Amino acid sequence: MKILPKYITRQVVITLFFSLGVFTFVLLLARMLKKLSEMLVNRHMSLESIGMFIVLLLPYVLSFTLPMALLAATLLAFGRMSADNEITAMRASGVGLGRVAAPVILLSVAMACLCLYINTTLGPRCRFEFRNLFLNVSTHQPEALLEEKTYVKDFPGYVIYVGKKDKNVIEDITLYTLDASGNVASSLRAQRGIVTGKPEERKVLLDLYHVRGEVRDSKDPTDPRKIRPGITAEHYPVELDLGAIYNQTMMTRQLNDLQMPELMAEIRNLRAKGLYPSAALMEAHQRVAAAVACVAFVLIGIPLGIKTSRRETSIGIAISLGLAVAYYFAIVLANALRNKPHLFPEAILWSPNLVFELLGLWLLWRLSRV
Repeated sequence: MKILPKYITRQVVITLFFSLGVFTFVLLLARMLKKLSEMLVNRHMSLESIGMFIVLLLPYVLSFTLPMALLAATLLAFGRMSADNEITAMRASGVGLGRVAAPVILLSVAMACLCLYINTTLGPRCRFEFRNLFLNVSTHQPEALLEEKTYVKDFPGYVIYVGKKDKNVIEDITLYTLDASGNVASSLRAQRGIVTGKPEERKVLLDLYHVRGEVRDSKDPTDPRKIRPGITAEHYPVELDLGAIYNQTMMTRQLNDLQMPELMAEIRNLRAKGLYPSAALMEAHQRVAAAVACVAFVLIGIPLGIKTSRRETSIGIAISLGLAVAYYFAIVLANALRNKPHLFPEAILWSPNLVFELLGLWLLWRLSRV
């Protein structure tokens, strides 16, 4: 009887590799490949740097795609075996549905452990290294920090908007200078500019051309009636400090950069100060819930795959995407309520896992009685 579990596991694992490759490639393409390819073409970034960016981004992407790929693989494998009457033949030979599902459920537990390691240890470490690598590359190619049609807030004391960029030549620039309270103290608008890096000094020089400025009232910077004209110049150089960004990035770590022991220590520190650690708690719950989703998706995927009895991959992919959308919608909703603990966002976060597991077990029980 060892042949049957190996056969079922092999069918799911082979499909899992294909599904994981497709989902990971699509998510990478959607998030970073376009931006990284532009860096390679327009800024002459080395292939080694591009490869390192992708390697460091992979764990973060896998934390989303691994549960989805496992769900798709389960639906496709059991749908094909049901369509080919293999499930019927197994049950006619005296093999219960529980024994058919057992090897795949064990596989899902193994994938959940792998996903938990990625979410709690490998992923946060790679995210922090990704940010540092991007900053190191930016010290030599600072134009990479200035994205088109985006308000860039990476430079302390400044907010920069660039309408168009071609390598190190930028157009339609607006540079806001902030006061100590974060309000706009003055602004500069330039038709064109040239970005020059000073990697030894960790500084960026913006040579702005056709500049006109505005100055806000220091006592009431939000009142547009008190705005007065500022400087007007054909050429106006502005020097930005990358060292401040580098030191701030190295010293400060966001919650999603913390490994699980560090995150738990942050929760204890906040509680010791009398503060409710809502954001940190949600981060910890989300990492564990995302790993448990591997088991929940398999439990719901096995009976759905058997009941659909379709060989077509489009059906399995469509069902898996629908379930994944419902699952991640609950995650988005829970995160939106993370600062409202009286609404129990942790319960909302865990509810899809609980619903999928109970529904999957009930469907398996129903199918086993047929």
